[in-house]
Amino acid sequence: MGDPLKGLGEPPLILVVDDDTGTRLLASASLKKSGFATVEAADGEDAISAFERFRPDLILLDVIMPGMDGFSACLEIRKRPGGNRIPVLMMTGLEDVASIHRAYEVGATDFVTKPINWVVLGYRVGYLLRAGRAFLDLSRGEEKTRALLRAIPDQIFRIGTDGTVLDLVSGEGSGAHPSHESWAGRKLSEIIPLEAAAEIFRKAEKARETGGVGVHEYRIAPAEEGRSFEARVVAIPEGESLFIAREITDRKQAEQKLAYLAYHDSLTGLPNRVTFNERLALDLARAKRRSEVVGIVLIDLDQFKGVNDTLGHESGDRLLVSVAQRLQESVRETDTVARLSGDEFCIILPDQKDEHAAVDSAHRIRYAFLEPFRIGEQDLTVTASLGLSLFPSNGETPETLVKYADIAMFRAKALGRDTLQVFSEAMSTAVEERARMERGLRAATERDEFVVHYQPEFDLRTGLIVGAEALVRWQSPDQGLVPPMRFIPLAEETGAILPISEWVIRTACDRAKRWQGEGFSPFRVSVNISARLFQQYDLVKTILHILKQTGLGPDSLELEITESVAMQNLEASMNTLWKLSGFSIRVAMDDFGTGYSSLAYLKKFPIHLLKIDRAFIKELEKNPEDQTIVKAIIAMAHTLNIDVIAEGVENAEQKDLLKTFGCGLAQGFYFSKPLPAQDFFKLLSKQRRVMV
Repeated sequence: MGDPLKGLGEPPLILVVDDDTGTRLLASASLKKSGFATVEAADGEDAISAFERFRPDLILLDVIMPGMDGFSACLEIRKRPGGNRIPVLMMTGLEDVASIHRAYEVGATDFVTKPINWVVLGYRVGYLLRAGRAFLDLSRGEEKTRALLRAIPDQIFRIGTDGTVLDLVSGEGSGAHPSHESWAGRKLSEIIPLEAAAEIFRKAEKARETGGVGVHEYRIAPAEEGRSFEARVVAIPEGESLFIAREITDRKQAEQKLAYLAYHDSLTGLPNRVTFNERLALDLARAKRRSEVVGIVLIDLDQFKGVNDTLGHESGDRLLVSVAQRLQESVRETDTVARLSGDEFCIILPDQKDEHAAVDSAHRIRYAFLEPFRIGEQDLTVTASLGLSLFPSNGETPETLVKYADIAMFRAKALGRDTLQVFSEAMSTAVEERARMERGLRAATERDEFVVHYQPEFDLRTGLIVGAEALVRWQSPDQGLVPPMRFIPLAEETGAILPISEWVIRTACDRAKRWQGEGFSPFRVSVNISARLFQQYDLVKTILHILKQTGLGPDSLELEITESVAMQNLEASMNTLWKLSGFSIRVAMDDFGTGYSSLAYLKKFPIHLLKIDRAFIKELEKNPEDQTIVKAIIAMAHTLNIDVIAEGVENAEQKDLLKTFGCGLAQGFYFSKPLPAQDFFKLLSKQRRVMV
């Protein structure tokens, strides 16, 4: 007949409950013969205890027993944890329908009548166990499905062919749609907006035809307060549909925010460059049709970096927000105020009757900076440089007009800031010249277009050439010999000064080492250090590396820095200068007398040489005030055991006065102009001693 235990694994444990000892023995023997394990109980109360203790896989339970009968025992077991799923096979000698109904009513899985066919019993029990396990697996699967549906943040409705909501598959209690009690039997159009319901119904029909998924978004309640949903519709058998509603309010808000940020500045809320360009194009097109003037004002805050550096970026951001508000208050509603980047704003002034009106409007914008800005607990006085370009006289395209406004703004910066400049063609020429020079500078180093000229430094007491100042020149192929005042400021601004400076130092050190090898020793070379190079954290390392490469002794190199450069970051400057001095590298203070000129600062710095600025030498022989200043500088230097050199000496009277005042060194056109290396070597050879 087959194996009763087929598919059941380990021998299942059967609890046999009967008040008749013989019946229990026969049942246990029959089941054990079929491969089951058994445990016995004599009445209902014993059956409950055995269930709690042994946790059997099936209970074979007699109905008629003294004390607690089988009906009561079954009912009680079903109430216990785990008892609701265990198969219960009731044994009864009663064949009336009422007893059978009662057995099922108290939770019996099946029943068997006495006398029992012991041969068949094992197969009956095996069948019930397999059916019970199949039911248990199905129940567990349904529980997992229900748990999964509960975890899904969607409401899933089953919709009939006429649009009636049949039931809610999942998503009860989300608050997005009506509750379980209110939606059953209602039309979908009563739960969601009518237009959305109609669209979803159309998509359901299409999904049924194509086998695809219909998707539609809708809102419930007013737009400013409502909630957004995404509906997906799929066809299921019998003409029904599943309507899956997922709330997407957060996603829609995020999309709206991203869309806003794509066209607006996140800090100030002003239109950004994208919006600015779109509006400018529209304003220019309208102005062209109406023959009107449009003004474009580019605004750049003056010294904004100082606000960030001294007060912090948070205060800088608050200032930008305040500036944005102030600018908006200074223009009309039809004007556009945009933040293009950093501390740069741009304003479109459309509908101007003529250029004078546009210029007047731009001046009113400048007035926005007259009052201080309240940032935290302090008032900040902030100025701005403004550049104005005009349509159509300065150009007809957005790109051209913004470029020209930018040129005018930079012209305002160059004139001292805190002003408005209107674009002119002369500005464009200057900018083009600057751009051409900038391009040339980038290529000059690679093409070896730079040369070093050397201006001799004389000892006024002995007449000896004791050194030279190395001065860079640019031998441009299309501009000829470019003087340093034309390209050094641009090189500083663009950063090109760094490779130029390193090349000059290396070239000068190499040349000085060669001259020393020719017998001109002691001899030192002096090199100007740019602000950018001085502020580099590895300046000392760079200088030492160059000295090692060229073989020049550190005491033969003199580095010149200006007072203003040294004072930019006092602590860092002192640290760098003392490190250089520690390696026996000389430090010269250039242009002394034009800046701080403080004895206190000189005492802090390891200065070996003061260079008196040429401004005090130019009229020295005729200006008593200059003579007084020069005497004071020389006396101050001598007090601190610092050497002094006067630059810009142009005649014998100046030289004689300096010698009388006790100035030890001098340079200038009176002695020699800066010379190429070959000519300087000739001067060294022929005029080793110059009578002064």
